[in-house]
Amino acid sequence: MKIEDILVPVDFGPSSLNAISYATKLMDGNGEMHLLHVVDAEFVERAQGHGLGDKDRLTRQLYDQAEEDLGQLARQHASETLTIQPVVVVGSPFMEIVRLAKDLDFQMIVMGTHGQHLETIEQALFGSTAERVLRAANLPVVCVPYIPSPPPPETDSPAKEGSSQ
Repeated sequence: MKIEDILVPVDFGPSSLNAISYATKLMDGNGEMHLLHVVDAEFVERAQGHGLGDKDRLTRQLYDQAEEDLGQLARQHASETLTIQPVVVVGSPFMEIVRLAKDLDFQMIVMGTHGQHLETIEQALFGSTAERVLRAANLPVVCVPYIPSPPPPETDSPAKEGSSQ
């Protein structure tokens, strides 16, 4: 199966950034990828309720910042043969992911999970956006965990050994 179009939800965390790289490899650098960020309307409501500002102003700020950041990611990962479209919407993250995937008829969703520091798959997925998308989507969903790179091994350098400053 040749994959020509993928939806990648992005929350700008390390897992979703890893998912962009994974999706690029799945597509073999050819096709069209949409990077989707959902400004969480419920989060904005809670922020307003805690006195952090007007709902419309907060939504506009989050929307504009997401648009700028997604545009930068799209430019970083695009190539002559891979088109990347940034998309920002306001709503419920899992519902908007599923809606856009259906409306634009993507072949696949590739998304990050927040599984670090958790011991079981249930802990990693229970109640998460990824779990909800897995249950609701009618297309393949690939969940990509964030696996941090191990720190480089320490080397004994002459400056460390002889340093007495």
